[in-house]
Amino acid sequence: MLVSHGAEARAILTLYGDVAKHSFTREELMQLADRTIETKTPWTEGKQVFLGVSAQKLLKNLDKQGHALKVHALNDYWSKIPTDEINKYNPVFAIKKNGEWMPIRDKGPIWVVYPLSEFNQYDNEILHSRMVWQVNRIEVLGKE
Repeated sequence: MLVSHGAEARAILTLYGDVAKHSFTREELMQLADRTIETKTPWTEGKQVFLGVSAQKLLKNLDKQGHALKVHALNDYWSKIPTDEINKYNPVFAIKKNGEWMPIRDKGPIWVVYPLSEFNQYDNEILHSRMVWQVNRIEVLGKE
């Protein structure tokens, strides 16, 4: 019996906009992962540990520091992450929660996570609206 490994190499994130269009597999994102955030969220029980690529590293790798991001979910929900929040909070495009890959049914494959606990922003509804889950596309916007 042949086993297909195509699913492992399937792109889960596409970047476009003010950059050349590029798609990433889960493994490629894992190689870029540079930030762990331990935080409470309104959607989880207690503190959770999230691992992924920080917004600052993503922009640095694209040579687009100072740019804002528009993050899109599988269900077409989107939110803009302004440059000032990237500089202050450095949210992470999390691909793992508590050491495990996040399935679509549990906010995966990518969830934008802000360090709410670190900044005592647990009740900040504006930041909550930017914590897009089931992310599949990121548009790199112009400089702000």
